[in-house]
Amino acid sequence: MKTGKTFFVDQPSYQQSCPRLAVTLGDPAGIGPEVVLKALADSDITADCELVIVGNRSLLQATHTQLQQNFCDNKALFAEPEKLSLLEVELEATVEKQITPGVGHAASGKASFAYLEKAITQTLAGEFDGIVTGPIAKSLWQAAGHNYPGQTEVLAKYSGVNRYGMLFVARSPHSNYQLRTLLATTHIPLRQVPDSLTAQLMASKLELLVDCLRDNFGLKTPRIAISGLNPHSGEQGQLGKEEQDWLIPWLEKERQKRPQLQLDGPVPPDTLWVTLGQVWYNPHQSNSYDAYLALYHDQGLIPVKLVAFDRAVNTTIGLPFVRTSPDHGTAFDIAGQGIADATSMKAAIRLAVELVSQRKKGIGM
Repeated sequence: MKTGKTFFVDQPSYQQSCPRLAVTLGDPAGIGPEVVLKALADSDITADCELVIVGNRSLLQATHTQLQQNFCDNKALFAEPEKLSLLEVELEATVEKQITPGVGHAASGKASFAYLEKAITQTLAGEFDGIVTGPIAKSLWQAAGHNYPGQTEVLAKYSGVNRYGMLFVARSPHSNYQLRTLLATTHIPLRQVPDSLTAQLMASKLELLVDCLRDNFGLKTPRIAISGLNPHSGEQGQLGKEEQDWLIPWLEKERQKRPQLQLDGPVPPDTLWVTLGQVWYNPHQSNSYDAYLALYHDQGLIPVKLVAFDRAVNTTIGLPFVRTSPDHGTAFDIAGQGIADATSMKAAIRLAVELVSQRKKGIGM
């Protein structure tokens, strides 16, 4: 990896094949800095990848000092900032002074956007194989003048891609089953969902999911469950006509076009997740899906958060590089208190390593 003057590299040299990941702090007033420090204190996390934090060393050090002095008896829980590789993102002095742990502010929103922007540009320049993003507050981006629905849309715009999606991944601690859920629509009001869903959109999302399962997870003949929109998937048009009008005809065409795949659906939303509950907790359950295609945000994320709230990972697929993120928010109310759970951040790093490695394996074949 290049080691320009903005890098602090105190770690051992890595082989070129070792995944190189940028880890952004997210909103520095939230729990992002804390979960990063906790995750990087785990030698199992840092053993097989090269991690470079994207943020401000002064803010990271301030968080570390606060945690060590006031809230934590076990100092080994946190990595020492001075020993970490870090890509410094310069902030105006007036902006940095307004950032206080636990207090969301336009200044912290401005900082978190700058971290992401730097990570993207450096990754596109070849410095990193992927990005692990800390949590941000969308409202504070707006307050700072950055009008984006979230990090996913920024990543797509800066990467120049129009075909992308939010895939949520989680590994069961009970059965080792890996849940993968793609959302057909994301951050839009519920009343806009039926009008936003079309056969063209679904075809694009399904193709994206199939490509991802092949390239990132090595699954060439996956079994995919596709949700219905209405109760009972419309009950032959009695409870909604979207299934009859276009969803079922579209799915039949996809089955003919992709005979090597098992495409189940449209599965009624209230029974779609039964197999997930069974396989998540039962290591002997084999009747499971390789992936789910949910039609809107809460339809897909309520079950994900129910079974995997502390370990789910949000990954943006369709980008020219790997991007993962813990599936939780900034939690300003507990920032700086030493009680934030780093499980999801660790899972995000592990998944990024897995995906980068799989991509490199595919390229080398």
